[in-house]
Amino acid sequence: MLHAADGFFIAFEGPDGSGKSTQARILSRRLRENGCKSIVTEEPGGTEVGKLLRDVILDPERPISERTELFLFLADRAEHVERVIKPALQKGSVVVTSRYLFSTLVYQGSARRLYPYKKLYALNRFAVADIMPDTVFYLDVAPAEGLLKATNKPSDYEGGDRIEREGPGLQRRVRESYLRLARKNRRRWVVIRPAMSIDEISDLVYNETRRRMPV
Repeated sequence: MLHAADGFFIAFEGPDGSGKSTQARILSRRLRENGCKSIVTEEPGGTEVGKLLRDVILDPERPISERTELFLFLADRAEHVERVIKPALQKGSVVVTSRYLFSTLVYQGSARRLYPYKKLYALNRFAVADIMPDTVFYLDVAPAEGLLKATNKPSDYEGGDRIEREGPGLQRRVRESYLRLARKNRRRWVVIRPAMSIDEISDLVYNETRRRMPV
């Protein structure tokens, strides 16, 4: 049986269509089945306020500036931490989220080059009250393949959301940026290559989580 006395925080990151939400749900369920308190959440949209912000951010019929996009993601993340992540960790739960601040560092930072990296990192650390994941699982996927999966899945936005519709060029820069981050943070990050089935990935993720968690 697993125990997380002081909470444990796991984030899934990756380009669009890499399977983050699926693996986050599977991991949280498997942890609960083995006696561990766990919740699964996501960004953007992990709170009631976040759902409103998510619609503004992703709706392709609502054009917004790139700077507006950045601050909406930060607002969503600050609310997410305050209302969901922090309280759950304080109760000793394992929190599993699909996306966290690394998504902004990659999409709005490295890929869009909106703001100097160090300043953007500081803004994000402020937004999350310095609460950082214990482990980050990065799910790799070829940009064209991931984009095809993302735009063909059931969604409120037929043909893809506003960011997905920007095409494979953005996704290539996103993937390259994620891989650079992973190389710089080898202790915290686990890179999962794409040539694996959903079940194989979930087994790898679960076993690695068990190894890293306090027991």
